Amino acid sequence: MADIDKRNSNIDEPDTEYDAVLLSDHAPPAPSHSYRPDIDGLRTLAVLPVLVFHAYPKLFPGGFIGVDIFFVISGFLISGILFKEHKRGKFTYASFYERRVRRIFPTLIIVLSATLWLGYLYLMAPKLKLMAATMFAGTVFAANLQVLSLEKAYFDLGANPVLHLWSLGVEEQFYILWPFFCAIIMKLSYKRAIIFQVAFMVLSFGTNIAFLGYRDNKVSFYMPLCRFWQMSMGGLLSYVASQALEPLATSDNAPKYGGWMSVVGLGLVVVGFATVNEDRAFPGFWALLPTVGATLLMAAGPRTPFNRYILSNAVVVYIGKISYCLYLWHWPLLVFSGDRYPATAPRPFFAEPWFILLVSVALSIFTYEDVELRLRRRKAKWITPVLVLGIVALAAFSAAVHTYPADFSLTERGLRGVAPPVVKRGANLTGGNVPASLKQAQAAIYDGDWQKDLSECPKDSPYFKDIVRPSDFHARDNYFLPGGVFLLGRWVRVWACQLIG
Repeated sequence: MADIDKRNSNIDEPDTEYDAVLLSDHAPPAPSHSYRPDIDGLRTLAVLPVLVFHAYPKLFPGGFIGVDIFFVISGFLISGILFKEHKRGKFTYASFYERRVRRIFPTLIIVLSATLWLGYLYLMAPKLKLMAATMFAGTVFAANLQVLSLEKAYFDLGANPVLHLWSLGVEEQFYILWPFFCAIIMKLSYKRAIIFQVAFMVLSFGTNIAFLGYRDNKVSFYMPLCRFWQMSMGGLLSYVASQALEPLATSDNAPKYGGWMSVVGLGLVVVGFATVNEDRAFPGFWALLPTVGATLLMAAGPRTPFNRYILSNAVVVYIGKISYCLYLWHWPLLVFSGDRYPATAPRPFFAEPWFILLVSVALSIFTYEDVELRLRRRKAKWITPVLVLGIVALAAFSAAVHTYPADFSLTERGLRGVAPPVVKRGANLTGGNVPASLKQAQAAIYDGDWQKDLSECPKDSPYFKDIVRPSDFHARDNYFLPGGVFLLGRWVRVWACQLIG
């Protein structure tokens, strides 16, 4: 998803990777630097379901396949740039990756910095350590591989504020290999180039199927080779559009064919959103729905009714332009708000998912307008080195947080030196007899339902000592809870023993 390009036709130069290779449906091929607003609109069709799924997973269980649409868009656009540059003999890895840095790093640096700050404020050492590990991997575009190494499946990792970096890892790993493949493709005849690309897609798709079911489908979900077929399908469309479909673009039947492709493509995407969920063996064959659907929508051209009047609508296009920012901002904000105000307890309106999404939109507009566009207009050579240094600094800092998580947690630092009190009957534990060693204690708590007429833990009972949220107490009903004390206004240190029998 790293390539959710937010292009502006008034400011982008022809040879940047913000260009699109066009396939017009009833006119001669437009110049390769022409702008296709419907592709930005297609990004909106991809990102909004992802946002709704993350905010309300039960409401839209198939929304996560929007990322698959982004993979296809990325492959189509970037491959078009690569084919064009190889054809002109202007391609260099240095210029290609410089554009990638200028495109991806600005928003990424801002969001990761904000996430680290929120992690310092709200996370305790275990979660902070996990977040830092994924963030470090994300700075080197290997978050998918780091998440793959964990035991839990994708749908069980919701507490990680930077889990969504996995998709950027898949894309950048693809673009290590793909420029070299594009150079080979451009040297082959048309027929052999098609065979080469189809063979690569079959290899990648076959790998996806082969690993399906292994480790709860995690390997198929995160391993790069299992995903490359989706980006290479976009690449194949880009190649065919520039080489073989020009006669179709000028034929009398072009509008009819384009209209049907658009309808079928939209249908596949909608069916995917409606039928795919976490219980499906995904990606697998199910990933064909969003992947083929998005490919057909782009192949249909910008003048088919749906692409022209819906995807090219000004509001839809603008959401697509800020979709990369939206993707990066929304997830950590949802995770932190959910961690601070769990859904199992009453929470203020500003912690509700719908409000968090509105905040994400506001931050995305600011980041896009005041950061991305400003940097895109500037051609200063110092920008790229500074951005690289920023990512290196984030990598170093996240490594330090991973190594010493308690030192980078405000909550953990506030709890240092807090000694457990003498165990008393819960009914007797009040704000007046809370030990002074409990720093920032606000109130003592007690729930009579947990009192079992015991003044101390039963003999040989495991002693339980933890720091939990008040909302987690419902899970402690099999423990005798002598008492607990609010700390820092957020957490509760509890002393309890497990009940026997």
